[in-house]
Amino acid sequence: MANSLNRLVTPRFRAAALMPAAVLTVHQARFVLAFGGSSGEELEKEGHQYLSALAAPIAMSVAIVVGLFFARLASAWRDGAGEGDARHSAASDPSSWRGFLHLTLLIAASLLALYSCQELFEGMLSNGHPEGFNGVFGDGGWWAVPLSLVCGLAIAAALRGARAAIRWVASRRRRPRISHERPAAAPRPRRLALPRLVPLAGAAAGRAPPFAL
Repeated sequence: MANSLNRLVTPRFRAAALMPAAVLTVHQARFVLAFGGSSGEELEKEGHQYLSALAAPIAMSVAIVVGLFFARLASAWRDGAGEGDARHSAASDPSSWRGFLHLTLLIAASLLALYSCQELFEGMLSNGHPEGFNGVFGDGGWWAVPLSLVCGLAIAAALRGARAAIRWVASRRRRPRISHERPAAAPRPRRLALPRLVPLAGAAAGRAPPFAL
């Protein structure tokens, strides 16, 4: 059970499942920060009505990831199996913060690239949407850069937190200790010293002396 969940709920799968929600967040927050209360009218004018139909599948994918994460926690508690080597925590690894920063920047760059491609396609397919560079970063589109960094940081923290939680639950599971010492020698049986029986007490006692004449 634990091995099948490990293959299914990998960190890459979690990140991929969270990316659509992050892209939608960057897109919608960009318009809210740029246009404020009139963001809904601007979204409708530029042809973003299709995003309302994508909200339900995206929310479902996030719910599936959360459910699989709790299933992985239950499996770690039952089987005592974490992700990777549980002997080294993320805090004790000297390269953990460097890896966390690299993961954050990688996710942020991916979000910004997906947002840019989305805006470029909208500019080509929608009549009311600006085209080219102006359609991506114009009219407050530059807000997508810090928003991508914030969402990338949130996803990276969620992935690291999920991995740390699974390792912590697995470490709390009591496991039998395996001793690598040489087994103690088995005690030798003691020699039993049986007392010698008096001849007269046995069935083969000697003959009594003859009567004197």
